[in-house]
Amino acid sequence: MIPSLYEAAISPELWGERLDWLTGVLRSTNVVLVRIENIRPEISNYSFHANTWITPEMVGDYLRLGLNDNDGSAYFHQLDLYEFSIGDEMRHCNGDMSPSRFYPWLKQTLNCDQAAGLCLSKDPSGYDILTTHYREDGRFVPHEAADMLRLVGPHLTKVLEMNRPVNLLRHRYGAFLDVLDRLRIGVGILTAGSELILGNDEFNRIVSTGDCLTLGAGASLSAHDDHDARVLRDAVLKMSRREGLSKTSESLRLDSRINENSAYLLDLSPLHESRGAFGGQFSGVLVTVVDPFWYTDLNVGLMRQHYNLTATEADVFDAVLRGLSNNDIADHLGKGRETVKSQLASIFRKTGAPDRLGLVRLAVQLLIPLKDDVGDKKPSVDKAL
Repeated sequence: MIPSLYEAAISPELWGERLDWLTGVLRSTNVVLVRIENIRPEISNYSFHANTWITPEMVGDYLRLGLNDNDGSAYFHQLDLYEFSIGDEMRHCNGDMSPSRFYPWLKQTLNCDQAAGLCLSKDPSGYDILTTHYREDGRFVPHEAADMLRLVGPHLTKVLEMNRPVNLLRHRYGAFLDVLDRLRIGVGILTAGSELILGNDEFNRIVSTGDCLTLGAGASLSAHDDHDARVLRDAVLKMSRREGLSKTSESLRLDSRINENSAYLLDLSPLHESRGAFGGQFSGVLVTVVDPFWYTDLNVGLMRQHYNLTATEADVFDAVLRGLSNNDIADHLGKGRETVKSQLASIFRKTGAPDRLGLVRLAVQLLIPLKDDVGDKKPSVDKAL
């Protein structure tokens, strides 16, 4: 079961099930993992993992009552790694002999009368703790549980280290990704090594079709075509080394295996937290992808309005967004090929886009006004928002 713990690092929805297993191993009532952040206290609000039966309302009470100077968990960072503290030992060692404010809630909510915990990791920025709750007359035996956690603990430490950037990204970009799902735009966040650590449903749907993009070992994003795979890998690596968000981006056109006249249009932007939200541990790429078979036409109206495109030019842009070639656009619109070329030239002139992939980037920016966290000037297209 230990290897499956690592799956929770990039799939937070799996934490509950995995901790249910750990609770059974420890023979306690539940297990709670939480990050105590010394630099950004709000992180504790969303780096909290617990069993499947811990409700959101319980989480709020736990964070309010359980992480205070009157509770032993506030002192767990003083312990050696993977060393259990039982009950109020740590609190009493720090001179607090007053009745616990946490235990009455624990008894009422979970019918537990005792708690134990340990420190999984600690550094200047904060520490991770594990706490487990149980009844003194139950099957939980502290020293037996401690022996088990000395084996599992280092794995939990590593999983939490891997999970922290995902938690931060979900907290910062989660709502943004949900909106783009409804706009039929796929968005994924990759590490420098092309590992997918976060994607919205549309991005996952595009990958699941097996038409162009693939997920390999270690959730590594690639392409079916060997040449496209190399291009994508090199572009991600290059973008991940760039500073800021949206100062530089790169567009790729990856051919569809199903329809040789269509292509998936990807836009890559460097994703860094220049103020250190990831503690210098994360450098990656934000990828947006438009599926030629599930494109959105919301871009067309914004492009037409902002750049004063004619109705025909908007139709040509719509076809470009679907990945159609000039010949296909001509056939689709019932126009001559030279006419399509002329209209595309007019669109390029009005928008300032250098090529058809540049048009896709502008369309995406109208929906995704990307900017980094150092106050860069917004792209001119943002005026339309």
